[in-house]
Amino acid sequence: MRNRASIFVLVLVTASMSLAPNAHAAIKGAVAPAGYDIQAIEIPKEIVLGASGLAFERDGTLLICTREGEVWRFHAHEDSFYDETLKGHWSLFADGLHEPLGITVDPKNGDIFVMQRGELTQLIDENKDGAADFYKQISAGWGLTDNYHEYAFGPVRGKDGSFYGTLNTSLSWPQWAKSDKWDIARVHGGAMGRAAEYRGWCFRVTPEGKFEPYASGLRSPAGIAMSPQEELFYTDNQGDWNATSSLHHIVKGRFYGHPSSLFDHPDFKGKDLNSISIEDYDKLRVRPAVWFPHGIVANSPGEPVWDTTKGKFGPFAGQIFCGDQGRSNIFRIVLDKVDGEYQGSCIRFAENLESGCIRNVFAADGSLWIGQTGRGWGSHGGKQFGLKRISYDGKTVPSEIHSVILTKTGFRITFTNPVDEALAANADTYDIKHWGYKYHGEYGSPKVEEKKEVPTAIRIIDAKTIEIDVNLVINQVYQLNLAKLKCADGTSLTNTTAWYTLNRTR
Repeated sequence: MRNRASIFVLVLVTASMSLAPNAHAAIKGAVAPAGYDIQAIEIPKEIVLGASGLAFERDGTLLICTREGEVWRFHAHEDSFYDETLKGHWSLFADGLHEPLGITVDPKNGDIFVMQRGELTQLIDENKDGAADFYKQISAGWGLTDNYHEYAFGPVRGKDGSFYGTLNTSLSWPQWAKSDKWDIARVHGGAMGRAAEYRGWCFRVTPEGKFEPYASGLRSPAGIAMSPQEELFYTDNQGDWNATSSLHHIVKGRFYGHPSSLFDHPDFKGKDLNSISIEDYDKLRVRPAVWFPHGIVANSPGEPVWDTTKGKFGPFAGQIFCGDQGRSNIFRIVLDKVDGEYQGSCIRFAENLESGCIRNVFAADGSLWIGQTGRGWGSHGGKQFGLKRISYDGKTVPSEIHSVILTKTGFRITFTNPVDEALAANADTYDIKHWGYKYHGEYGSPKVEEKKEVPTAIRIIDAKTIEIDVNLVINQVYQLNLAKLKCADGTSLTNTTAWYTLNRTR
């Protein structure tokens, strides 16, 4: 705990927005489906806003924590959301934090919590002057060194008051880290290890503040989220032991594939992790729910968020939206529960944003706000940071693949608009291939045993729904490219491809 002097900065901001005709995007070069506008919020030149966490307060004020160690408040004027200028107030709520990578607000009492590198912290404004003056430590149950890669992500909070977070592994390979002091628990040539306690773990902090290891085998789990059904998920970045970036369903006690974390597992205490074979680790691990093909969908995904807007954000209610730091894009995820476990598909949504997209939050009006940073590895957009808002016009129905769901004999593909049934009935319309990935300590994996498939049967269920039968092979990613398909009105799909992760069949 510590006290600090009150700091308050108030800036009146005018953010210019030029809406490009028919492009549905204010950002030059940005691409989004029809009916969606991408707006930039102008950030005062005094502020370096490497956005690393977003949360709305109960009055609609947006809280933004930054990699630079600050928390800012932005209060937008609702009557100007659809004007050419977005106006609002900026004020500094907290500073001096150690790279906070997430923020959350208690919906009942408005309490504010951030995840710093070394602790979960509550930020308290005791004198009610608009700035935090008391930082209360909730938990610091994990280890931390001076290794740059030891990030802490979260928090998310359950209805019972528990907090959850995820912890990065340590960069341990001496050739990369430039030192062998972190070279601890590095397994079978992997680059990452465990230089401090519980690196590579998901953890729980009870309502009473007790730290509990929750699940192991994480590598670089940059986004953690809780579904509307109170189920935990996290995204992981491609690297050693993680063939390509991915989404995982977190269940207590499970191991997700990165062996270094087992150094802190009670069942592996004192064991030489390098004496355990890759094949045995493969038997222990739980595969990702969804793989994100590298360089195509994602390179370094951030926070997944559920569309709970009930149609305010368009025809994708209930789906997951996730951003990527490297590609500066937003993509959708459609979960499919098969035999009690999640798998599913990913589909691109918005491309060519100006900076990396790692944090997302839906506002009460149904718009999606995106916190951006290009710091560190850089990003496709080239800018160091940014803040964006994507809104839906409430009437346009974009031409999109809505979802892909597994059937017993293939896939059910649903569209947002009616499709050309003659094209849909033609097997040549479907460009389908699948591949696997290697599980090993090397960085990433090439596609393994890539193979094309041709539909053996096609059924038109209704104007927007098609079922195709194909050869189904488990532990494969299926790419369904529908670029040849047109809608009934002759328009093309905006995003033509879906990728389905097939871990099990029905």
